[in-house]
Amino acid sequence: MNRAPFQRSLLLFVVVLVAAQAAQAAEPAKPKPVKEFPLDLAIIDPAGKDKQPPYIVMFPGGKDEDDRDVRRPLGRLEALRGQSKLFPESNKDPGLPVVMRGLRLHRLPSADGTLAGYEMELQGEFNAVRVPANKDEVARFLAGEPAQFSLRGEKNYGVYSYDSTTTIKLQLVGDGVVIRKLEGEFTFREGLRRYTSDPLSLEPPAGRDYLYRGERTELPNLPTL
Repeated sequence: MNRAPFQRSLLLFVVVLVAAQAAQAAEPAKPKPVKEFPLDLAIIDPAGKDKQPPYIVMFPGGKDEDDRDVRRPLGRLEALRGQSKLFPESNKDPGLPVVMRGLRLHRLPSADGTLAGYEMELQGEFNAVRVPANKDEVARFLAGEPAQFSLRGEKNYGVYSYDSTTTIKLQLVGDGVVIRKLEGEFTFREGLRRYTSDPLSLEPPAGRDYLYRGERTELPNLPTL
């Protein structure tokens, strides 16, 4: 009896089964339905301790996009903002550290109770940026599909002002969220002089398919820009 055809069929079945199991394992867990708003998501740095949020640094090395030394004007801008209590070590950084505390998705009802729209809030250490969110992107996000949101914040202190934009690609997974990519832009003015940081673009490190993760938990109420 020739067993070769049977062995080849068995081997093919095993290969297909293993491939199917690997594909299933690679698929993200279905998101837990969102039943209440606002939806609070604390951002967590996997490399940090005790579920600390991450922080990014604009103007790395204290230089702007034109390679000018902006440490002194940055120091004066940070003095208006205040010293970091979450990351005291970051106060010595010559650049501009920006904490990414969490995200809050607001559902906006109309007068008759139907959906009027959404707003997304990005919280830092001292304040938050809250902007209208695209309904289609929110629908994808709530369905567990990858979505992208851009949040722009502006603040004017008179002599000083700044303009920042943070773009986040993220996805609801299981009971939390994963952030796949983060991009940042930052410009500030001191008097008549303007300084712009090199654009920031962060992606997952080798061996991980996400940059940061997030948990559903209550966030503080911060002043919004």
